[in-house]
Amino acid sequence: MLNVQSERKRTLTQGLFFVLFLLSSTLAFAQNQVRGVVTDPAGEPLIGVNVLEKGTTNGTVTDIDGKYTVNVPKGKTLVFSFIGFVTQEIKVNSNVVNVTLKDDTETLDEVIVIGYGSMQRKDVTSSITSVKAEDLNVGVVTSPAQMLQGKVPGLTVANTSDPN
Repeated sequence: MLNVQSERKRTLTQGLFFVLFLLSSTLAFAQNQVRGVVTDPAGEPLIGVNVLEKGTTNGTVTDIDGKYTVNVPKGKTLVFSFIGFVTQEIKVNSNVVNVTLKDDTETLDEVIVIGYGSMQRKDVTSSITSVKAEDLNVGVVTSPAQMLQGKVPGLTVANTSDPN
């Protein structure tokens, strides 16, 4: 009697492992490796673009060449997002999905780059002056600082390089 029960347990355990194996292999085959390149409107690759399967945490970021690879089942949606560009959602229908992100000019207000970060122009408390290219001194100049001389109130340009 004891042998029959242990035989049933073993058969049940083997059957359970077989079902789990079939289920895991089916899920593995349901995954689809999607790859592609993300570029800007000029065709330059974008580094660090977030590529996520919509509604999940399954995703990756683009490499130095704008390339990515992610496992996503066909029919799912990939979300491409990057600061300064419009987020795009693309349904996966093939193994190669190349994307060109469009500039998001509405979110890029005037941004001021400072020595340790960036701020919106309205948040800067010190004096800020904008100089347009057509307002710069033209002619023979030996440095960019000379082009600005006399165009920005309170700006003093000094050459501090040591000739020795």
